[in-house]
Amino acid sequence: MDYQQLLLALLPDLLVVVALFAALGVDYSRMRGSRLAKRYQVACQISAAGLIAGLVVIVLQIAGTMSVMASTADGQLVLNTGTLTLKALLYGMGLGVLPLAKRDQITPQVSEYFALLLLATLGMGFVVTSRNLLGAFVALELVSLSLYAMTVLNQAKRASAEAALKYLTFGAVSSGFLLFGLSYLYGATGQLDLTQMTGLTDEPMLVLAYLLIFVGLGFKLALAPFHLWAPDVYQNAPTPVAGWIGSGSKIAAAALLIALLKPVSSTLKDALIPALAALAVLSMVVGNLGALRQTNLKRLLAYSAIANAGYLLVGVVAFSAAGNASVIFYILVYSLASLGAFGVVAVLTDTLGREAEINDFNGCWKTTPGLAVAFLVFVLSLAGIPPLAGFLGKFYLFFAAIEAAPEAASWNDGFYWLVAFALIMSVVSLYYYLRVLKAFLVAPADDGAAIAPSKIGWAAGVTLCVLALAVVALGLWPEPLLGLLQTDSGIANRR
Repeated sequence: MDYQQLLLALLPDLLVVVALFAALGVDYSRMRGSRLAKRYQVACQISAAGLIAGLVVIVLQIAGTMSVMASTADGQLVLNTGTLTLKALLYGMGLGVLPLAKRDQITPQVSEYFALLLLATLGMGFVVTSRNLLGAFVALELVSLSLYAMTVLNQAKRASAEAALKYLTFGAVSSGFLLFGLSYLYGATGQLDLTQMTGLTDEPMLVLAYLLIFVGLGFKLALAPFHLWAPDVYQNAPTPVAGWIGSGSKIAAAALLIALLKPVSSTLKDALIPALAALAVLSMVVGNLGALRQTNLKRLLAYSAIANAGYLLVGVVAFSAAGNASVIFYILVYSLASLGAFGVVAVLTDTLGREAEINDFNGCWKTTPGLAVAFLVFVLSLAGIPPLAGFLGKFYLFFAAIEAAPEAASWNDGFYWLVAFALIMSVVSLYYYLRVLKAFLVAPADDGAAIAPSKIGWAAGVTLCVLALAVVALGLWPEPLLGLLQTDSGIANRR
């Protein structure tokens, strides 16, 4: 093993680890007696420096300036354009969460807050680059444990503790299912390295293994019926944490799901498709119908996440290179819009003192027009309205599903029925998305409106502007990102 090359390959992660320990020192140094706002600022700056440094190194690796091995740590990590691009995007999104976390100030344990955020981001990076069953599981658990702890950091809010307990309970059970599934996969193949697995057939142990994996990753993606934790956690977790749960963790889980499904043969595909299609339909129904009756905005976004997880599986059932690429592209653009929507909510409600209802945002078009416009972009992208990235993401998903079954002679064959159902559910979702936009852009502010103009701050403002511009740019010009993702990465390959 070339240890110099290994060091270069892991340099972004090491820089984040250094920042993590530096952030931990904020509350245990001479700054311990400083004002809370000052400690948040310093911890945020340290965390940002680590992520920026790591991001710069990853960009240099992608550009080829820093040569790294395609496979390192005895094959446990696969580093190429596709995986490194996903890792860079996760680091960039983590960087965008930092100013929102700085505004939040929900806990006096500043060091723990930012250290856990960096730890979760670090774990996400390892998940998307890992091609070892054990390594991927450990990295995913690192993400989950960090997010469990971040959910409960708001000790002044009892509902946060209840949500964290539910999150931890469901997460522990789902981790058990996932570990059983991965162990059965190892038992049937004798391999821990996913790159060494090929042509997995429909033998009973492999079918059972993948069904258990669907349960475990279904929790991470908030697929129905494994979604019961999501509404409470999204509503009661600190808003930046909820945004990171609804974006970064989903990218990691989706990337792992695609990597795990790559080695399956056509016979195993046929055995797994009914289960995936059923999960897709159930998630779309539960998510969209559940969102219709919500009055709390964060809870509505939780049900929207469940529905979007169902759309995601439409691309997965294609079991094709185009389907894999569409899944990764869609989860990326969804995560950008979701993080942006939670960012707007965080900025507007940081002084509210309670969870905001949809009606609380009445009149935002007048009091904070910039935030209202940004929220319009994010919500329209979530709804799949052209020319935004969400529309293109859904188009790629649905087209990949139809293309996967060109022999289909009618709407009752192939995946046409699934695409048609997804389109109907997308139309249903327009109702609750427009209801939210009505509050932001049309409804007049009530007397004594809860949402008042607040100082946005340059860092949060830049973050929201970048996210909004990214959503628009990827809708108009997706080719550069698709070109980076469509490599022999085990995630999204060209035909």
